[in-house]
Amino acid sequence: MKNSYLIQRLLRPHKVEGKLATLQNAFAFGGGYKNGGLTDEAMNLLKDIFRFDYMGAAEFEFGAVPKSLSFLFENAQKGDIRAARIPVPYKYKSWNEKVAKRGISPVWYICHKDHELEVINRINNFAVDKHEHTKERVKLDSAMAGEEYSKDNIGWLEIDNHYMFFIDQEAFNKMIQLLGIKEG
Repeated sequence: MKNSYLIQRLLRPHKVEGKLATLQNAFAFGGGYKNGGLTDEAMNLLKDIFRFDYMGAAEFEFGAVPKSLSFLFENAQKGDIRAARIPVPYKYKSWNEKVAKRGISPVWYICHKDHELEVINRINNFAVDKHEHTKERVKLDSAMAGEEYSKDNIGWLEIDNHYMFFIDQEAFNKMIQLLGIKEG
């Protein structure tokens, strides 16, 4: 596997109705392709599962997200995608706290079957903020610790190796249903 450099944060979806519903993901990809290169149909399928965090870098904006999602969809059809739950120890220390928050929480992942052990290892490292340099902060550790500024972070799409992980079971369940696969 390549180093994990581009990790798109996925946020809790907005519950928006009416005219504003068409704008709910309109600004997630900055000045790049519309919807980061995703079709309107794809965005409609994903909007009730998660929304994309604005990552502030062009690498996320010009087709990287749809390429990664396409990999998952294509390999799910071949039966090569695994989806499972693991308990993950986390540790997070804010700059203004003296003691780190620690615990164990479930994380659900979706990945190619050949990458499963390494994906688990990387998730465990992200949960303690021990990983190689990524383009933008992953924030798995702070989201697991329940930090206010990370409360909407519910999932991640790792773009370099095409895997996803979630701390929200409902979003995970909806995503595997969309992929046509089962947990286990």
